[in-house]
Amino acid sequence: GLWNYVKKEKQKSEPYTQLHRAGINLRGLARIILFKRFESSVYAFRESIKRTIKIHEDFLKAIEQNIIPAGVEAQSLLYEGTFEDETELFDALKEVTGKYNADDFDIELLKEHLIHDIAIYKKILDLVIPITPEKDAKLNKLKKILKEKPLDGSKRLIFTQYADTAEYLYNNLNPGGKLKDIDVIYSGDKSK
Repeated sequence: GLWNYVKKEKQKSEPYTQLHRAGINLRGLARIILFKRFESSVYAFRESIKRTIKIHEDFLKAIEQNIIPAGVEAQSLLYEGTFEDETELFDALKEVTGKYNADDFDIELLKEHLIHDIAIYKKILDLVIPITPEKDAKLNKLKKILKEKPLDGSKRLIFTQYADTAEYLYNNLNPGGKLKDIDVIYSGDKSK
């Protein structure tokens, strides 16, 4: 977590003690989410890795401008990714991260570790990019099962936790949306 990069003399004071508590919980959660996305579909996992790389790259660019994107508001801004350009993002981050002083962090070590993590995520992405729908064993098994009795010719519902996976399945079970008896329904706001 970010708390590990706070200089020792500042670690026991606010607002940095909050970073320590948050970091412990977030590391485990991030691993679980990536695992669940991979379990859902290679497409959902690939999209998560792409988003993670973008978030890490934006985080790195922010700290290079002495902005520490810590806290709930900053994390929301990084994860939403709804800004027209980086200037808008960094301006918004400056507004919500004022309580964290860049001088209180080991910025060089943080940069080094971010660059290292980005490189690892890019290696992971390189491993999953070649898994096209034609090479996706799980998707091909599903297609095979759907063509067998008793499912062939019957009404079928496929439930999935992630909108990315639902979209992926729809696009591959109904290429080009030509079949009118196959549809995808998203609950909520289709957020991924």
